[in-house]
Amino acid sequence: MFKVCWVVMLISVCFFAEAKQKKLVACVDEHPPYQYIAEVPYGKHITALKVLADVLGKELTFVKSPNIARCLSFLNTGDVDVIAGLNITKKRKEFTFYAPFKLADELTVISRKDITINGYNDLKGKIIGVSRGASYFAKFDYDDTLNKVAIQNDIIGLSMILKKRIDLILANPSVLNEINKNSDYKALKASKIALGEDFSKVTYFGFSIKNNLGLSQEKITSLVKEAFDKGRFILPEEVKKLGVK
Repeated sequence: MFKVCWVVMLISVCFFAEAKQKKLVACVDEHPPYQYIAEVPYGKHITALKVLADVLGKELTFVKSPNIARCLSFLNTGDVDVIAGLNITKKRKEFTFYAPFKLADELTVISRKDITINGYNDLKGKIIGVSRGASYFAKFDYDDTLNKVAIQNDIIGLSMILKKRIDLILANPSVLNEINKNSDYKALKASKIALGEDFSKVTYFGFSIKNNLGLSQEKITSLVKEAFDKGRFILPEEVKKLGVK
């Protein structure tokens, strides 16, 4: 009887493990225009994750998170397999490996119109909202002379700027699309600054070293790199603009 129970348990464990390997579990947080948390998440990175699932031959499922910091915690423990749009840092390399899926977008300083930002040095003395767990670029991330405070996400950061709780955030220019939906945001402006050579030119998928995909790191990175080189992750509306055939 004990042997029968043991065999049944073993079969159940194997079946569960095999079922997990058929899925690609992605952690997503609210990060317009890349990720929107809804009943069915959507956005640019969600579209890229759907392509990734196809590339790896997996079924895409989502774990919704309040911020990137929680997603990184899940990635560390292997509770999720991947995060889209993850910058490489020394600390993250301890539990993450990477594969590219698009060229990086630029960052823009968003502030109230009464604040002047012409270059990096103008960030000094300002209260800067930084999304919890986010990495921007090395010079900024490790600059202890800047007054940085944690915020939940960029959209909340915009609200905090209006309330004068912070002075600015660093965000992709596309976040201005969110500004246009709220007339109060007309009091805000975007300022471009030179970010330096340490600003990553590529955006990556970050995979958990403890992932449950049933594929080697080499196989995953090879498949994703091949898809990246072929332009499979480029959005349809961007194909004509980039001249991709």
